[in-house]
Amino acid sequence: MLNQKIERTTAQILQDLNITVPSEINVNKIAKHLGVDVKAVDMDYEISGLFVIKNSKPHIRYNKNESQKRQRFTIAHELGHFVLHRESKPLFVDKSKKIMYRDGDSTTGEFRQEREANAFAASLLMPKEFIQKAMAKAPKNTEDIVTYLANKFKVSEQAMNFRLANLGYVGLY
Repeated sequence: MLNQKIERTTAQILQDLNITVPSEINVNKIAKHLGVDVKAVDMDYEISGLFVIKNSKPHIRYNKNESQKRQRFTIAHELGHFVLHRESKPLFVDKSKKIMYRDGDSTTGEFRQEREANAFAASLLMPKEFIQKAMAKAPKNTEDIVTYLANKFKVSEQAMNFRLANLGYVGLY
């Protein structure tokens, strides 16, 4: 149920911005559209990003020392927290701040909110319909479809593998 809601929500965001192909998926533009301030900052190597609500204004900060693919996924993940969890109980509270962050444990999907934010990021960066179109248009001599799609969608091969598995393409690649 929630995954269908996430898929509908991300599809609506992309539609609102008239994004129709993978190359147009710009997480900074999406964040701006949603009213979220995004900035690259120096962070501890173990932290990829964080989502903060300060004085009722949403902010995302991401680790500027990570790869571009990781940064894109982190921003999309934090946008997931904004869209899905901004009204929920914070993980950490510091006076007027509400903070959620992405670190190494986030990728394991150990926590429900982290899994949901990961699903949101995957759906936003790798929309199901876009993947289906890209697979249909893949050159016939494409040996490694995962690598081909990961490059096309500017995500890691690991992220693409998870997305393909979650879409039911398990065992095909």
